[in-house]
Amino acid sequence: MAGADRSGRCRSGWTPFVGWIACAIVVGCLDPVAGRVTAGEHLWVLHVSGGAYGAHVQLIAIGDREDGGRRTFRSIPSRAWDGTATNDFGRLEARAIDTAGLRWALWWPDGSAGRIELQQTGDTATGSLMLPGGARYAVFGVRFGAAAEHLPVAPLGAVGADSTPAILIRVDDAAASDTDFLQRVAARGLPAEIAVPTRVIGQPGRLTWEHLRRWKARGMSIAMHSREHRRTSADAQYFIGEIVGGFGDLADRGLRSSVFVEPGSWGDSILFDSPQKLRTWRGALLRTFASVSECYAYPYAVSFARADSFALGLSHATISDGLTEPQIRALWVGALRPHVATVFLVHTFRLRTPGQLDWFLDLVAGAASTGSVRVASDATQLFVFAETARVQRP
Repeated sequence: MAGADRSGRCRSGWTPFVGWIACAIVVGCLDPVAGRVTAGEHLWVLHVSGGAYGAHVQLIAIGDREDGGRRTFRSIPSRAWDGTATNDFGRLEARAIDTAGLRWALWWPDGSAGRIELQQTGDTATGSLMLPGGARYAVFGVRFGAAAEHLPVAPLGAVGADSTPAILIRVDDAAASDTDFLQRVAARGLPAEIAVPTRVIGQPGRLTWEHLRRWKARGMSIAMHSREHRRTSADAQYFIGEIVGGFGDLADRGLRSSVFVEPGSWGDSILFDSPQKLRTWRGALLRTFASVSECYAYPYAVSFARADSFALGLSHATISDGLTEPQIRALWVGALRPHVATVFLVHTFRLRTPGQLDWFLDLVAGAASTGSVRVASDATQLFVFAETARVQRP
């Protein structure tokens, strides 16, 4: 019969009480989205600074209810920057050694022992992982609540073979001036992606949550554009909070998204302007919580036949910030090449007149109505198409 061994560790999933402390076995799984945060748990997103852990993120669901002292420790699979499923803690056994669920004794499959210890301040934590043999690595992380039950997300599906060029019209920052531009987009039967910094919604000069729901009902999509859109180079807990917290904010409002749009105000290690910067634990975090991350790592027009490589770091062409009409037309010609996907970004608050880009929207609508291009409503559709989109003129 399943039970505990002499050390007090659990076997076969049985969770006996040990004084005020209980233990739970956690078994790994190759499915990268297996397991969800459930009622009574918090999701901790952790990064361990060294060894085989350094390029990964760890997702740990820790039970926050003390039912007679019982706490649970459940490792949820994540993904590496290249999309590989990872679950570094998945085969460990764990036993809480405090009542707060911040200190855990760990056992590896060969019976060797270590521990993880965290010190919590608000929803952030720092600490260390001690491995068998004495190696010690720094750990930091952020805790999330109920909104995290929808996370992480599934990766992109199979890539279609259709050579039709694809484009996406993206509108950044949720400015109040977006309303007029989106009306012009919708009047031509076109969709667009609205990139939303979640904590500015409803502030003066910004769209409201109700605006966003209405636009989504009219065929626009909502992408996560960080929480605060600050000018910052902070990675560590701040970066984790902006990514996972931003997706959680949208889920809380019934506007769940799997697309991340990087703020141009980020710098240093979180300015993803090269593929190398994404081949890190930060890229792993984006892979785990986003199907597509629109950053600055690749040229503005990419071949969507290689969706999985470009979905992490997809760039864009900005057509609102001073480009002349001939320059925009040249970008448009490039976007009409077979197998190419292009994101056209608009900052509506930088348009000289509300109708400045009407001629461009007419070009897009005309090409879409003849099947010359596919017009995506969000970035995932640049890579995966179930059927050919057609624009219906009003």
